[in-house]
Amino acid sequence: MKKKGKQKKYLYDIRNNHKLFRSRYRKNKRGIVRKYNEYINEYDNFVGSDYRKVIHYLEYGNFGKSRHYPRKNKTAYIKIPEVFSVSTDAQSAIRLLQQIYSAAHNLRIEKIVFDHSHCINLGLSASTITDVIVLAVDRYRQKQGKPLVMEGSLPYNENARNVLLASGLPYHINADTPMRYDKKQVERFETIKGTHSMSANKADETATKLTNYFNKCLRTQNMELNGEGKRILSRIFGEVISNCEIHGGDQATWYTQGHYQNRSDDFYGEMQLLFLNIGETIYEGLKKDSSDETKDRLARMMKKHQKHINAGWDEEMIYTVFALQEGVSRLRDKHVEGYQWRGSGTVSMIEMFNEIGESETGLKPNMTILSGNTQIVFTDKYKMDIVKFQEDVVFGNGERKIIAFNETNDIYKPGDSENVKKISEYFPGTVISLRFYLDSRYISSLKRNG
Repeated sequence: MKKKGKQKKYLYDIRNNHKLFRSRYRKNKRGIVRKYNEYINEYDNFVGSDYRKVIHYLEYGNFGKSRHYPRKNKTAYIKIPEVFSVSTDAQSAIRLLQQIYSAAHNLRIEKIVFDHSHCINLGLSASTITDVIVLAVDRYRQKQGKPLVMEGSLPYNENARNVLLASGLPYHINADTPMRYDKKQVERFETIKGTHSMSANKADETATKLTNYFNKCLRTQNMELNGEGKRILSRIFGEVISNCEIHGGDQATWYTQGHYQNRSDDFYGEMQLLFLNIGETIYEGLKKDSSDETKDRLARMMKKHQKHINAGWDEEMIYTVFALQEGVSRLRDKHVEGYQWRGSGTVSMIEMFNEIGESETGLKPNMTILSGNTQIVFTDKYKMDIVKFQEDVVFGNGERKIIAFNETNDIYKPGDSENVKKISEYFPGTVISLRFYLDSRYISSLKRNG
């Protein structure tokens, strides 16, 4: 009982303060105007006018419209489980996200109470998607004159609490909580949001910031990237972000965020990275609006797979795996400069962190791509390798980097069901979720043996 008494409440006070600032703002009190505007600016940086796009795709995908949740009168109760992670349990995570959306979108609900108290494994991806959903719907509700009141309890577990305080909902709405995360142990990467209509330099600028962030975290292990390493990593990050934007469609909103916790007692750090778009899925983007060349290649690919198609290996899964291969893009056209060799930056990034991202204590990286009803889980069992094609109906002639997720790395055979999964819950967009470790002892051993 004593332990329960130490639970900390957040969000409810900040919402009351928000109302207080708003009423005082109307009276034009000196000092209050500035503080209120600072609050709104931080809020807009994360949601802004793009809340309509987020809600559009959630509605389009019928995201959790009929998902039930505990409620009493006009209050909804959302209990965060011990594990809330897209990488670890995507299906359960989506179901909970659907509950959250269903509760927030119900105008008869006036308050949501989040209970994180027993959460031990809080994934950055699941946490950030929660924030995107809640803040987008809350902005919509404010326009309806029915803003949400939010309240909750922090995790008992220190690591989960650090993720929530440094990179979760309390941070994103500037909540005044009685607890703080340990800034000596945590490095956070500020959430960056983009849209299809933004400057082409946005992806490059974000990639540079992410590279500098990774290097800063790497320094906690007394290591750092050299000039060539920075260049390669920045290029890969840039391609991943560009792919998020391209595959998500014209109305998509993309986000990237990072969280790093240094475990001084165990001599390693844990890093989580998220690349997210709320928009069209990889499959929908390829199916709906690909170049003629890509549509032709997809038709040939499906013909090759026709004999393998069943409930566990369908068109969406085939398209999603195909999209990861070198030289594949929704916009690819050999006659258009810049689109001939759109590559496999996402897989390159995942494999790179998979290779270096183990801890000396044996902790393994956890990395996944979730899009629509398809989840791809990356392990060290299957890697991208060079395949030589000759007069191939899909890949033509020459060498391509291929990862088919099967024993023979044959792109015309189904992927391993442990690595390419069909999930019953639909996610409107794409999540690239990475959790790996920075351990100088392990990285040094790779150098010695490599």
